[in-house]
Amino acid sequence: MSYASAPAPKPRSVLIIEDDEHDAFLLKRALNTVASQANIPLRIKRLANGLEALGAVARHDLKSDLFDVVIVDLNMPVMDGVKFLHLLREEFKFENLRAVVLTTSDEAPVRDAARQAGADDVFVKPSTLSELVDVVRAILGAD
Repeated sequence: MSYASAPAPKPRSVLIIEDDEHDAFLLKRALNTVASQANIPLRIKRLANGLEALGAVARHDLKSDLFDVVIVDLNMPVMDGVKFLHLLREEFKFENLRAVVLTTSDEAPVRDAARQAGADDVFVKPSTLSELVDVVRAILGAD
């Protein structure tokens, strides 16, 4: 009698675009917590600005190893999140790459600008780790 084991879940790949070390650390921690709870293998890459991220997305696309989701901060040096999203969608034509914004602003014009630039979802950065885990659960679809 042989038992077939269930296939291992496909690893998910997440690109974090965040210039703040502390915010990036907390986001990675929340991602790893949710991935562990949901038994999702996860690869995380973090870059500090939109310009670096555009290069990384293009390189990964060439290798047919595109990220599953990009989590973008809006306020960054070199290239901000809105400009990154606009270029990602309009110039580079990555319409199917899921892009989620995490921002400190809860103002409607900021969220609207992110959506108009190409964000699939916009979340306000929560103030606690447990709230961040809930946001990450929604981002990864691990509800």
